[in-house]
Amino acid sequence: MRETNKKSRKLGRFRSEAARRRFLAAYDAALEYWPAAPSHLDIETTFGTTLVLMTGPAMGPPIVLLHAIAVASPAWYADIAALSGSHPVYAIDTITDPGRSSQSAAVRNGDDFAAWLAEVLGALHLDGVHLVGLSYGGWLALNQARHSSNGIASITCVDPVGALGRPKTSFMIKMVPDSLLALAKSEKAIHRLLALMNNGAVPSEPLLELSVAGLLTFVAKQPFPKRMSDEDLRSITLPTLVLLCERSPVNDARRAAERARRCIPKVKVEVVADSGHMLPIEHPEQFTQRVLSFLDGLDTTAAPPQSPT
Repeated sequence: MRETNKKSRKLGRFRSEAARRRFLAAYDAALEYWPAAPSHLDIETTFGTTLVLMTGPAMGPPIVLLHAIAVASPAWYADIAALSGSHPVYAIDTITDPGRSSQSAAVRNGDDFAAWLAEVLGALHLDGVHLVGLSYGGWLALNQARHSSNGIASITCVDPVGALGRPKTSFMIKMVPDSLLALAKSEKAIHRLLALMNNGAVPSEPLLELSVAGLLTFVAKQPFPKRMSDEDLRSITLPTLVLLCERSPVNDARRAAERARRCIPKVKVEVVADSGHMLPIEHPEQFTQRVLSFLDGLDTTAAPPQSPT
């Protein structure tokens, strides 16, 4: 029993059954904003069962989405219609986060995360994948490209945390009081923290409840998104789009852009003016236009992927 409890403390988990119900209610409410109900597929991996939401045409170059912390795949609601117009889209509930995935083994580091994602992509029988990640999901995309580019055609990273730069000192100072209050389960403090991330405005529904529920109901156990060395970044040889948000507190956008241009061999970098950290929600048209334009400019002559069975 003691060993079981010790193991469970290393896994992401809901705080209670009531907490799980609250988050999944927010999850389902956000899915109602998708243009069409997605298909659900459970993938068994070494680290647990991973839920993938699938929408769009059956054939074509696939887009795989990796969400930010605490919000799960439904948070892409503002972007799905545009992205799935000519691409099959697969949105993955990260195994360490709240959502409909269920973790059964610890994810200790970037190596484990790369192994998990490779298993998911392999089970989906996808090739020529365009991997798109926001925030922590952006770090995951860069991490995957660094460890294993098998089956991946390109990566897009939106304001990736940790990998390229550090949070602004002013942001770190501002967030301390509300971070302490958030630990005490203050929803008002969480609203203020979300506003700091979202260009000064509290997110509207359904993202607000999805974010608050994710932060309050779940104990996440995931590796800290470590800064990647210049050598790590130089090893990423896939075509890469890096979108940095001018008003995001997560990165010093100009410095992160300069570092990406200097270190990543096949990179296109843009600092998006007047945007906060949650670009895909705050400015979905700008986000999807940039992603689709980038993909249209790539060589997509590879054979189309098989549909998952």
